Amino acid sequence: MPLKGVLFSRQELNIARPQDPERFVMEDALTELLDTLPHYGAQAIQLDAFCPSSPQELSCLLSLHHIPQQEALLVAATDRSLALADGLAIATLGYRNPFLPPQSLRQPEIVVEGFEEVDFHFLEQTLQRRHNIPWTVLETRRCILREMELEDLDALYRLYQGASAARFLEPLYEREKEEEYTRAYITNMYRFYGYGMWVAIEKSSGEIIGRAGIQNQTLNGEAILELGYLVGEPYQNQGYAMELCQAILEFAREKTGFSEISCLIAKENVISVHLALKLGFTWQEEVEIKGKTLQRYKKTLQFQKNVL
Repeated sequence: MPLKGVLFSRQELNIARPQDPERFVMEDALTELLDTLPHYGAQAIQLDAFCPSSPQELSCLLSLHHIPQQEALLVAATDRSLALADGLAIATLGYRNPFLPPQSLRQPEIVVEGFEEVDFHFLEQTLQRRHNIPWTVLETRRCILREMELEDLDALYRLYQGASAARFLEPLYEREKEEEYTRAYITNMYRFYGYGMWVAIEKSSGEIIGRAGIQNQTLNGEAILELGYLVGEPYQNQGYAMELCQAILEFAREKTGFSEISCLIAKENVISVHLALKLGFTWQEEVEIKGKTLQRYKKTLQFQKNVL
């Protein structure tokens, strides 16, 4: 689904000092972002010139610009402006403007405090989140890692039938319960953290060959980041796990606030232990989780500074 229109109020996004009400200044990053929209075939629509006061008027404004609601994104800094999207199929991005009175900003798909790291791809992802389209998170030489959707469950059940998965991993629930769990996972994990366990898709075939990702875990009262991975038996011993995990570790280093990451592996799972060691993990301790004894391997995520 393409992003075709970005609606915003220049006055709302104004970051000039309140004592200078006639001066309008937007963040440089936001100005540059809006300037790039035509390059992607999208329009920047200023609400100040039209002053819509209801969802119906906002819908009419989009119609005038020949933009379907599903392909529009509203950037808003006030609850009043966000209310313009009520009942419409418009994605919303909230902005906490420090020069405006505090706002709840509870409605939008995503809330930002600045635009330095917001690009067109980020806006597209906000649109996708509104319409429950799974994000493509990472791409490697041979694979794509994207968020799960319910349609992936058939492939995941087949993957979990393999001997290694049956031996070392918790089985999937019965279908109805697994669907319920997956819905909750998509809503809560992806939306709140921006990461989780993803499905791995082989580019050449389009087939789901495994799942891998990172997730938060509490271990002995400590909040840790855990790396997890499963590659289906037909695709093992071909370097897929190494390829996927290397990309995920780079993502974890750049996108999370954790300084280290852990793997929790059964001692008998020698293949996973070998992979963890090749990835640069070192053994840390033996832990008990849900009645199982696991080995914790740990790796730093921070770049090492040269010491002169």
